[in-house]
Amino acid sequence: MLYYKDLENIIFNKHELIEEPDELIVISGYLGPAPVKRLKELPMSVTVVGGMYPDGIDARLHHSIEQLKRENEKLTVKYSTQEIHSKIYIWKQKGRIISALIGSANFSSNGLRTDYRESLADATRDTFSPLDEYYQFILNNSNDVPVIKKKQVEIDLSTPKKDLNQDTLNINYTVDIPLYSTEKGVNVVKPKSGLNWGLSNGHVAPGDGYIRIPKSIYHKQQSLIKPFDEDFKTPKGKRKRNSDPIELIWDDGVIMPASFEGVQSVNGKYCPKQLASYSPKQPYLNGERISKKSILGRYIRNRLGVGIDEVITYETLYRYGRTTITLSLIEEGVYYADFSV
Repeated sequence: MLYYKDLENIIFNKHELIEEPDELIVISGYLGPAPVKRLKELPMSVTVVGGMYPDGIDARLHHSIEQLKRENEKLTVKYSTQEIHSKIYIWKQKGRIISALIGSANFSSNGLRTDYRESLADATRDTFSPLDEYYQFILNNSNDVPVIKKKQVEIDLSTPKKDLNQDTLNINYTVDIPLYSTEKGVNVVKPKSGLNWGLSNGHVAPGDGYIRIPKSIYHKQQSLIKPFDEDFKTPKGKRKRNSDPIELIWDDGVIMPASFEGVQSVNGKYCPKQLASYSPKQPYLNGERISKKSILGRYIRNRLGVGIDEVITYETLYRYGRTTITLSLIEEGVYYADFSV
């Protein structure tokens, strides 16, 4: 069977449809921390192999994955010593393959949450033997510790980074996104949009918030956020895509699934106009349902030390010591967000 929609849930629920697997193997060219974090939900051991990092992995991404390994005793992560672009998902029982998916979807939010762009298909039983042989070949040519990208250092995301300059982190694409607007020469935070979106009178929930992406950001750094694919349509003739799934690694180590959303025209191209949070499951806080769009808003409010119903102002940001968020591209669909003081 071929799958091209809802790939993340298919992978995370497939164990319920087959004969009690005790092991999941993920072989993926590129990795995203959000689905790796979600592996803790599964009742089995998991081995993940990143295939496209023989020349080096971003230090921030590696540190994030290492932290997830420490939090999940059932998780093993390895890195291929030669380029492997395959995307393979294998379920085993007592060492025997009982099911497998093969296709184009990387084990990342960008790979698993973009319907119709990527696909996975069930492998037939006659391929199980060569598939296991291929996996053993990859495993025999993989290491637990990857090469860190040149000019980078291993970092601790929970500590201040004053000594880490742009050259040290080897940041290719980075920009400061303001959390405020400038009106008539005065810096203001809109009282009912952006970080204060949840305080508006629209169809919103407490804590809802987003980060506005001004057009000036695209002029400063054209390669940081890609325009939407204007020709992207589904077989049912749906409109072009107006959101792109991504993952954020925050400076304090928090991993947040998110998406670029909304549409604005920049230099004749359709580009995202805001950054919002996302969750593959219904989020809860203290036993109560909360909005998926409030994950980011509540996170920022917590760092600012303000309540859920309090209006965030420019003075709030100024007192905190930071009026922007620095967004850096780690790899496609994975970003580093810095809100440290």
